[in-house]
Amino acid sequence: MQRIDNEIIERTWESMNYLTLDESMTLVNQMTKEHPLIIAYLMTAGEEMLSKDERELLIYLGMVVWKIMTKFYGPLPQITNEVLEVAEDKNIQMLEYLEGEPDEDFINTVSMLIDNYNQSEILRYVVEAIIEENGDEASISDEAKGIMLLCIKTVIDSFDLVRVDITSP
Repeated sequence: MQRIDNEIIERTWESMNYLTLDESMTLVNQMTKEHPLIIAYLMTAGEEMLSKDERELLIYLGMVVWKIMTKFYGPLPQITNEVLEVAEDKNIQMLEYLEGEPDEDFINTVSMLIDNYNQSEILRYVVEAIIEENGDEASISDEAKGIMLLCIKTVIDSFDLVRVDITSP
């Protein structure tokens, strides 16, 4: 599986920052049409644990990931429930493993996981967007940050999984 280079990630991220409301709605409609399961997943993730602002950020980040991967690979196959569940289960298992790690080992393990992750640059941008606190924006709770990271990593993994399936001989 190819890693998406920084140039595409940065250009896409930058262009998404300047979308008008109409352009944003057009993109939401397009993504809903192409990937209804992903949109539904992002809209229901964390159920009542995410505030309206946190949910909007989660959906926005999901759209950014989709646009980055679409720009690099072209149109992506529709994600099935099975693919989404496999990706989410693997991420939940990883979190359960990390829960038992002492703080120092936890940081080292997470750093190693990110370094070896196929789409590490996309993940790095997402982590920065979720973790960094901007004074102008609503605060994101620690619990919401965890949920959002799990969900977005699951979306990245799902798109990566379907790309592997269609590019494998």
